[in-house]
Amino acid sequence: ADESDESSSAVKDGVPGYGWTATEEGISSYFVIFLSLLALVLVFGKLLHDRRNLSSVLPEAGMTIIVGVVSGYFVNLLSPPQDGADDDDGDGGDDANVANGLLSFSPTFFFVALLPPIIFNSGYHLKRELFFRHMTPIVLFSCVGTAVSTLVIGVLLQIVTSAGLTGSFHPRFSELLTFGALVSATDPVSTLAVFQEKRVDPQLFYLVFGESVLNDAVGLVLFNACQKFVGHENSFEKVTLAILQFVLDFLFSFIGSLFLGAISGILAAFLLKIVDMRQTSLLELCFYILVMYLPFFLAEVLHLSGIVTILFTGIAAKRYAEPNLSPRTEAEADRLFRVTAHLAETAIFLELGLSVFGLGSHGNFHLQFILWAIFACLVGRATNIYPITLLFNRILWRRDVEDENSTELEMGNLNQESGEVSGAQTPPSSLQGGNALGTKRSNSSEITRTSYSRQDLKIHWNTAHMLWFSGLRGAVAYACAKTFPNSLGNRTPFVITTMVIVLVTVFLLGGTTEIALSALDIDVDVDEEEYMNSESERLNFGVLNKLEDKFICPYVIRDYSRSCQSDSATLSCRLAAEGQSLGTPPVTSHGSGIMPSPDSPATQGQEMTELAHFSVMRRMGYLSDESFRRKKSLYDYGSR
Repeated sequence: ADESDESSSAVKDGVPGYGWTATEEGISSYFVIFLSLLALVLVFGKLLHDRRNLSSVLPEAGMTIIVGVVSGYFVNLLSPPQDGADDDDGDGGDDANVANGLLSFSPTFFFVALLPPIIFNSGYHLKRELFFRHMTPIVLFSCVGTAVSTLVIGVLLQIVTSAGLTGSFHPRFSELLTFGALVSATDPVSTLAVFQEKRVDPQLFYLVFGESVLNDAVGLVLFNACQKFVGHENSFEKVTLAILQFVLDFLFSFIGSLFLGAISGILAAFLLKIVDMRQTSLLELCFYILVMYLPFFLAEVLHLSGIVTILFTGIAAKRYAEPNLSPRTEAEADRLFRVTAHLAETAIFLELGLSVFGLGSHGNFHLQFILWAIFACLVGRATNIYPITLLFNRILWRRDVEDENSTELEMGNLNQESGEVSGAQTPPSSLQGGNALGTKRSNSSEITRTSYSRQDLKIHWNTAHMLWFSGLRGAVAYACAKTFPNSLGNRTPFVITTMVIVLVTVFLLGGTTEIALSALDIDVDVDEEEYMNSESERLNFGVLNKLEDKFICPYVIRDYSRSCQSDSATLSCRLAAEGQSLGTPPVTSHGSGIMPSPDSPATQGQEMTELAHFSVMRRMGYLSDESFRRKKSLYDYGSR
């Protein structure tokens, strides 16, 4: 069974000489149809954006799936596959082979060609300050929460299966656990698009975005580890070894991939520093875009997680390699990453819709199991979000209590020292906060209490409800289902179940996101600049920033100045970091000057080159196109 599955998968995945790839005419026909459908989706996407009332209930991903489903119906009607899309043997003629290719979803092509640019682009456009500000709950939701959700889904489905509530379908617990791992991978692309348009509370946006970025990587690692359980239920020794192997695989794969990704981004930055390619922008761009794929394949060769690796490569490349690029290459690379990710994402949902009529559901559609699986996904998502929210808020509360006790002790000592100095001459008003000491105590308490230092960290219950609501499933879950272990012959039922879950969550949850935001009274239309100004004192990186400043940045970033590392550095400091001299007023090649703040001590003019001008504007938060007319948005996650 395994050999036949592998051979059919090879045919389905388009191995040269088989299926629609056997002839030049077959290849041409396939791409003419698929690219025409892709162009049609892009046109429909424009029309959808122009109709606000429709786009509020129909997400773009849902529209793409609808186009795929309708197109798949006509392809299936005009040229029905002889043996099903998954069993194409390449002997049905060009028309049948092309139809099989269109109606099948290739997990190999998905994981190797389409997913890496999407994950890289997500990491590349993370807002570093807010991501690290909310790093603790993001990691808890994406790592601990995903593992808990996997276990809850597997156990709940095992209970209903044992009770005979799933009809004629009776999978084993190892299969249910593996299924729980793949459906725990969320893909809230529709929700994030609404969040971006409505400019919701930034805490909610980055909790959902950050969790989704890490969740896919963790879900894939869990799926690859859990599928090793399948077929080992009858031996306690094998189960024990499988559990041990699972823990070791997860730790080694995730941590090893994380370090490989970070090192890849740092190495790219170092090469761009020692080999100055800014005068040959085409070569510079070609070299830089290789970072989007090379670490992924290296991780696969080393048997690590390519998705985790490419995610942290994107984060590291943005932080360390981008400052070494010329402004032109930086702008072109940013646009290229966005275009590649958007086309890949659109192609994924189009293929997902096309494959609906290629599943061959006869005898494999188990309605009772599907309904229980949807219920289990909702419960699993709840066990991910709510306990961790409660735990995280409890941790914050304990820190608040410790800070208050520390502050009271410190102020008690100050009062005692003040009393010893002033003795009986201390006026009674001091005890009521009427003197400088009382005012100082009040200010100190105001600084250290939670309402200031951690008020943006606490996850309110309405935010938690929205986090639960944002647990859409997408192409990652479906691609994992297509590679589900088939040693027990249950792959197709799990694929169909996953497809139904994806469609239900994308259309039902994704299409009602705006309604949920209104019902839960989530903040919208947030002023980005005002928010960032109010959070500027809290957005710091502590130890991480110090380690970067001492051991990484000076060695990989060109003309790096440790005294000018922070985003709050003055203009004169930023210019000093670029090695510019003081003198005449600043004049760029465009003839525009940039003057320091009138309040700055460096009020004299500063001369700088065009390159330095672009660098300064980039550090001030503007996109690196030469117009610098559009500032980077707080809600920019690389999809628009």
